[in-house]
Amino acid sequence: MKKKLLWGIIVISAVAIIYGFLSSSEKSELLTTNIDVVNKTIKEEDSFDDRRDGTFLSLVESIFQNLSQVLRDDMTMLAAAASPSVKFVKVYPGMRKEELVSFLSQKLAWNDFEEKQFLNIAKPMDMDDVEGYYYPDAYLLPPGIGGYETGKMMINRFNDKVMTRYASSTKKIISVDVALKIASIIEREAGGKNDMRLISGIIWNRIFKDMSLDMDATLQYVKGNEGNGWWPKINSEDKFIESPYNTYRNKGLTPTPISNPQLASIEAALNPKKTNCLFYLHDKYRRIHCSATYKEHVKNITRYYGK
Repeated sequence: MKKKLLWGIIVISAVAIIYGFLSSSEKSELLTTNIDVVNKTIKEEDSFDDRRDGTFLSLVESIFQNLSQVLRDDMTMLAAAASPSVKFVKVYPGMRKEELVSFLSQKLAWNDFEEKQFLNIAKPMDMDDVEGYYYPDAYLLPPGIGGYETGKMMINRFNDKVMTRYASSTKKIISVDVALKIASIIEREAGGKNDMRLISGIIWNRIFKDMSLDMDATLQYVKGNEGNGWWPKINSEDKFIESPYNTYRNKGLTPTPISNPQLASIEAALNPKKTNCLFYLHDKYRRIHCSATYKEHVKNITRYYGK
């Protein structure tokens, strides 16, 4: 028994060291933006992907980031295995807070009180809601951990991963809250990481032109619940639902984020791709197709949906 305990301590310590090393490597680059909100333009030359795409450095960074995530998850699982009382929980990007608390409650056997503690945790930075600030990641949770402590751990992870990198110059242009609202939509709308910056560019183009965003994910947020499904299918009549989260009826961003996004979505929100597109859709293979006019968009609908 003592040997198992000692082995558990060694593995958990190793996780902490490796995780700290990988996290410090990730935090070396500040979160900047290529958006000029005064002139309502996207500065293409400042786009971080355009500077690195196709380069050897980009390939190395991509491999390192993927390896870092695998190592973190594997080491976290090893630590959990070495200490069976510790829970390994992987929180995936794009979950809304009610969906997240349902998921965690099943994993951690919470009662109603603990669920409410998680949902009613103190709001960060005096924002209206904590939605969007629960950082999706792999977590090692001690036995009996409650809702409040788990929520604080996730928000602290957000502070560590996002706030410590959010450049002061970026805050003057785009607040964290605005970035999260856009990132949360991107998280739900994108077919993958390759789509994120293009969708961000379309969202910003619509904001600059004072158009409604017309994002189905926001309607899913309105309709979603445990009984109906957290992200239910959208019908044409749903566009008339009365809700401040309905971006078909209301211009501008949603009152709060609609999901808890990953770092890649936040980076995309801050660094949209320069495009003339205002509309987009995904075909049945989840490939994105965008267009500059509604007429072109209708043609795409006919071409890829057959109606």
